[in-house]
Amino acid sequence: MSGLGKKLLTCSKLGKIDPKDHLTGYDGSDKWKKIHATVNSIECEFCRQKGIKLMRGIHDAVSIHIGKKPVYPNDLKFTHNYVTRAVQNAR
Repeated sequence: MSGLGKKLLTCSKLGKIDPKDHLTGYDGSDKWKKIHATVNSIECEFCRQKGIKLMRGIHDAVSIHIGKKPVYPNDLKFTHNYVTRAVQNAR
């Protein structure tokens, strides 16, 4: 967040968003609930647990982008490491 400074972010639905504003005017909670419910419905326990951690990390990344604090910082770190490894192995 410190690297963003006072730079305004852009959202296709909202226009400019100041990172310090936690309320963007857009309530995406129903959409996020559906996404999280889908991940929670994965039958394989191993895959479900990994999916939950990844989805929480992605959700936190989006939240940080609009100036909110992460709710699951450990899952955000897990997602970063998981995606980084996947990109490195895809070469």
